Amino acid sequence: MDEIELRIELTNLINDYLVLTKEDQFKYVEHIIIVIRHHSENIKELKNELNAFLKVYLEFPEEEQIKNLYDIFLLISYVEEYIFISVQRKILESFGDIISRKIKAQNTDSEFDNICFWYSHCLYDYLNKIEDVDANIAFFEEDSPFLTILNWVIEIPSTEKNVIVSSVFSVFYMALIEGKVSRETKIFLIQKLKSIIDFIIKTYNFEAIDYWYFSLDKKISIFQMEHLGTINDLYIENPRADYVEEYLDFLARHFNEVIESSEEVIESCIKVISSIEKKNDSDIIRDQVIQLLERFDNDTLDEEGDSSFILSSDTDKLLNQADDIIYDIRSKLKVDVKDFQTIASFGHYTKIDTLTSFLIRADWKDDNENDSKVKSPFLRLTHLKQLNDPMEGRAIYDYLGMDNTFFHNYQTSNVFISSLTVVSDSLPMWKEYADSSQGAFLEYDKTYLEGIVAHKYIEFVKIHYLDLNSDKKEESDVDKSLSRLKQIFEKLQDLKAEKELISFAEKLKKISYLFKVKDYEYEMEYRILINLDDTAIQKIINRDGNDLSNENFLKKEEIGLEIFDKVNYNDYRKHIVLSPKDNGRYDLFVYINLAPLKYSKVILGPKVTDADYIAPYLKLANPEIEIESSKIPYR
Repeated sequence: MDEIELRIELTNLINDYLVLTKEDQFKYVEHIIIVIRHHSENIKELKNELNAFLKVYLEFPEEEQIKNLYDIFLLISYVEEYIFISVQRKILESFGDIISRKIKAQNTDSEFDNICFWYSHCLYDYLNKIEDVDANIAFFEEDSPFLTILNWVIEIPSTEKNVIVSSVFSVFYMALIEGKVSRETKIFLIQKLKSIIDFIIKTYNFEAIDYWYFSLDKKISIFQMEHLGTINDLYIENPRADYVEEYLDFLARHFNEVIESSEEVIESCIKVISSIEKKNDSDIIRDQVIQLLERFDNDTLDEEGDSSFILSSDTDKLLNQADDIIYDIRSKLKVDVKDFQTIASFGHYTKIDTLTSFLIRADWKDDNENDSKVKSPFLRLTHLKQLNDPMEGRAIYDYLGMDNTFFHNYQTSNVFISSLTVVSDSLPMWKEYADSSQGAFLEYDKTYLEGIVAHKYIEFVKIHYLDLNSDKKEESDVDKSLSRLKQIFEKLQDLKAEKELISFAEKLKKISYLFKVKDYEYEMEYRILINLDDTAIQKIINRDGNDLSNENFLKKEEIGLEIFDKVNYNDYRKHIVLSPKDNGRYDLFVYINLAPLKYSKVILGPKVTDADYIAPYLKLANPEIEIESSKIPYR
């Protein structure tokens, strides 16, 4: 059945349903639910009929509603974005009363657990939809269905209720977001949560609430040291669990409390995060681990100095040593959000037409001619292989003495980058990157940039410059690590380990974009980057849309990238914009959609002579922006 045929069938089904008698309507319900559940992606055009169908259903006698209670909740989960808030509230009120009475009458069965789960999920979605505090909200009063369900899982605990506990905690999370409930309700819910958290941790499977526990802890700090044993037990047994990143963030957040506790607790934490490092191949997760281990004074590289570095004749051990060094280099060149504030302002150089046409626009419309919605520009990242520097990605290989014989095929990449600098008025930079000094320098708004840097799937790194022509090497920590990598490379050459040499070259891809030759040192470059090949990012992109676990509560776009609907891809390619050029070439970009692109200052280049035709437009588009002219004299 194609989309048009399906739409006709749904339209006929729902329209017939609405004019039937109540007795005949009820016979239609099950069939309509099945059709909508299996083809929910096509319900958008029928949302008015869908809501009319639900309104009529809510007028059924209660005994008739109960027969399809679970199916209706399941239906709602598939099409919740198209259900009107008023209808969803009515569903919660009507079904909530039924649920409360069944619990109080101890009239529950095996299907009732699922009904309670879907009630909480529906309440979560309702809270997510409302933009302002609902003054009449009654979902969190002492005798409300929500708290009746919560008291039920506490008073009569069972392993079957793990899924209910999960959905209940998701509601706590959503209710505690600013603007969802009144201040009095929020205080009441915080007190309620803190009073039951110990019991939940001890009684139920922590894996059922791990994401919500970590998220709630960020908001109201529900952590107690007694919880750590249970949490560590989960992650030592499941070092690849879904939320290891949140666990590592949680440990970092409570580091001072942990480090002041017993040696046993500290050793347990180190054991868990070391296991996570060994069992995960995500660069993002391993970066988190290394930073934590360093704080525990247990860095993966011993701190005794060069004497601790021992070259083995075992090629596997050599490659493992290389891995440790590579991740240590990544950690040293990565700028943490805590360090971000200590660095000067960041910006980039560009042409005037790029500035006014793409970066600061008041009327960026969708390509769809029928859609006149105004959009703000987002930060654009360029494919790693399409940057200006012809030596891009080659510097570290040349520094180590590796030629093209180690690369049998074209070296692909799914890394996308945006370059920044702290040099705001530099003649070499004007000439190189700003249309021969006729362009502009744009300084990012620091609050905007901080939000980008803080995002866990987006990396912010400092470029390290390599001198390829001098035997005298600087003695920074990064240079010492590079020296060790060179020794490993030379040892593999001595062993004639061809397969391992190719593997070594492949491993260097993880840091190749962190280095440039010393000729470019005047640029003082930093980079915002995202790697679509990272396994943590791939996991989110490939998340099953039909997964009804905790992950179903989360946005699939949480990697921070804009999705482009015009492509038919379901994998990472749906985030990539193909911009056609001449002769069949394409530029590749991705856009970070966390917040609209924002600049605080524009400096016009030394050769800009028509500022009066540029500055007024910039001020019109952004009245708060500062506009200056370069202080460099130029003839």
